[in-house]
Amino acid sequence: MKKLWETLKTMSFKEAVDYIWEYYKLHIIGIVLGVTFLVSILTTIFEDKPETYEVMVVSQIPYEVTEQFSNQVNEKYFDDFQVSVNNLMSGGDSIKDLSYADVQKLWANIGANMVDIIVTDKTFAKQLVEREGILKIEEAIDLSLLEKKGVELYKFGTKAAYGIDTNQLDVFDDIELFQDRVLIIPINSKNQDKTTQFLETLLGS
Repeated sequence: MKKLWETLKTMSFKEAVDYIWEYYKLHIIGIVLGVTFLVSILTTIFEDKPETYEVMVVSQIPYEVTEQFSNQVNEKYFDDFQVSVNNLMSGGDSIKDLSYADVQKLWANIGANMVDIIVTDKTFAKQLVEREGILKIEEAIDLSLLEKKGVELYKFGTKAAYGIDTNQLDVFDDIELFQDRVLIIPINSKNQDKTTQFLETLLGS
């Protein structure tokens, strides 16, 4: 480094720049790329991202309709978190009607606690309840509130309610394809506090 400094002192500014670039350009490029990568990683880690509430739609509902639902919910109802909607287009109303890739995606997302509530059909909801992967509704929201609002609950042959009919919730009334569907809550949802807020808000309480 001392020898380099002695060499540079004998040169003009332009000559020094040309000299450094000629002999050290790979080092300079490496340092710039390294710093850029580090800044990118730190920005990703520390930037403020809105909290999300994950809704999974498993039904014959096209993506553009679920996107319409997502936009409507976020614009009209929620400010402190973002409702994110994922869509699995089943060919029917049963698990067997899902493609292999969609089944993998569903189980992977649920297993990774990336699904907070599911909008689906009655048959599919019943199958998930039978697999003991669905939370009792009373653990997420006061049942008396649902009864007061005239919301139909589904027990799927059990003693407890596990599903909520979408027909009594205004946000679903606005979109025809969301009618006659069921809301169910995965038992391992990491945002159960937000589920309470989500349901109470949609009920207009």
